[in-house]
Formats: sequence, structure tokens, C-alpha cells
Amino acid sequence: MNVFQKLKCDYKQYKNSQRASSIAIFGFVIFNAGFRAVFLYRLGFYFRTKKLRLLAIVCEKIMHHLCNCWISTNAKIGEGFCIRHVGCIVIGGRVVVGRNFDIRQGVTLGGNSNKRDMDGNSQPIIGNNVLVGAGAKILGPVKIGDFCKIGANAVVITSFDGNSSIGGVPARLLNKK
Repeated sequence: MNVFQKLKCDYKQYKNSQRASSIAIFGFVIFNAGFRAVFLYRLGFYFRTKKLRLLAIVCEKIMHHLCNCWISTNAKIGEGFCIRHVGCIVIGGRVVVGRNFDIRQGVTLGGNSNKRDMDGNSQPIIGNNVLVGAGAKILGPVKIGDFCKIGANAVVITSFDGNSSIGGVPARLLNKK
């Protein structure tokens, strides 16, 4: 799936969640800061894949100033990416995220330079259909399974299987389906 098809899936995710069927994709870019950040990430990722690094960095800088968040264009995020409330969001460069990723404001997905997995990665890998609450931090080479819900202000520093509700500081398993 190419970058523009992913952007179309992101747009559908926003339309479904906000019941705004009359607003075109251009309107979402103008009026919705969360979608604007996703749009700039997708555009920067496209430039990065075409070896246009300078344009990718420009997209990151525009995103930082217009949306108050920083999503690295090196991160790999699947289709259906949705930011509900933009602000203070940081997603590192080697983060890998599956489809239908839904986050709130103040979320950090980043590395822990003191901890690395066997591949040398220090950043999280997140499955499909994951919801991350406001202020949550997912740090280090952790793996979050499919269909997980991470509570507000949770600090995730260990891996969790799918179909789990996670919360607390440090995060622990709250409920397993």
C-alpha cells in the first residue's frame, strides 16, 4: 500500500470517528490539527522514501510549528493513523506501528538508549488496533500486541501481549480479554 492510499485510510478513520461526512480531505487538512499532523507525516514519509531527505525534514518542521507535535518521517506507521487531540506528541524515528493506531495528546513513543533488543533497536513496536490514552509514554524496545488499550499517563517499559488493557506507572496489566 502506497503512502497516498494510507492517507486515504487515515481520512476514512477521521470521518468515521467524527461523523463529518460532508468535509472533504482538503477541509480536514485545514480545520483538523490532528489530521494535518498525519498528512504532514505521510507527505514527509513519501519524500523520505523518494530520497528527498530535505523535503522530509521540512515537513517535520512544519508539523512541529503548526501542530505542536513531532513525528519522525523515519517512523513506520500503518494506515488508519488517527490523532484525536494534537499537542506534545513525540514519535521517534525507529518506531514501528500497525494499522488503526489511535492516540491522544501528550503521547511519547520513544527509545531508551540504555536498553536494546537483539536487533539493536531501542524503540517500541506496536501492533494493530491499539489505542493510547493522553499522556502515555511507551519507552524502549517493547512490543505491544494487537487490540491493546493503554491508559492515560501510563509509562510502558515492558512488553505486553495483545487484547490487553494496560495502565499505571510503571504500566501493568489491568485486564486481559
